[in-house]
Amino acid sequence: MEIKSKAQCEICGTEIKGEVYRIRIDTSELSVCKSCARLGTAVVEAKKGKEVLEPQHANSNVNAKPKRKPISKLYTQIDREIEAEMEIDAGEEDYGRKIKEAREKAGLKQAELAQKINEKHSLLRKIENEELMPGEAVRKKIERALKGFLV
Repeated sequence: MEIKSKAQCEICGTEIKGEVYRIRIDTSELSVCKSCARLGTAVVEAKKGKEVLEPQHANSNVNAKPKRKPISKLYTQIDREIEAEMEIDAGEEDYGRKIKEAREKAGLKQAELAQKINEKHSLLRKIENEELMPGEAVRKKIERALKGFLV
């Protein structure tokens, strides 16, 4: 909506000479000058007094936020990743014992191996106690660190 008056732009602070534009940025409505009007979405009043937003151009809103995945999909994805790490394959029996024996043959303590593979000591302890199945990335790190000692 265009209003004729002398006012200050609520974004840049300059005195507005001529038309004052009403825009919306996120949840705020601002009165701005013509040059700052491109930073938001123009607000237009409808016949019944309700506000209607005009569609904005693709590059008109500098402050546009990227669309987010719905939270339920994020939790589903995280749950799948956690379950994948915790699953114990039938073919991977005694994986914890094998890792522990290889670590001991290499003469390393749990904390030393954890530091060497850049993982938490508690994660390595849980893997050795078979409370947690190592993910693919962690498994590769352990294999590289204990190369020659793993059977």
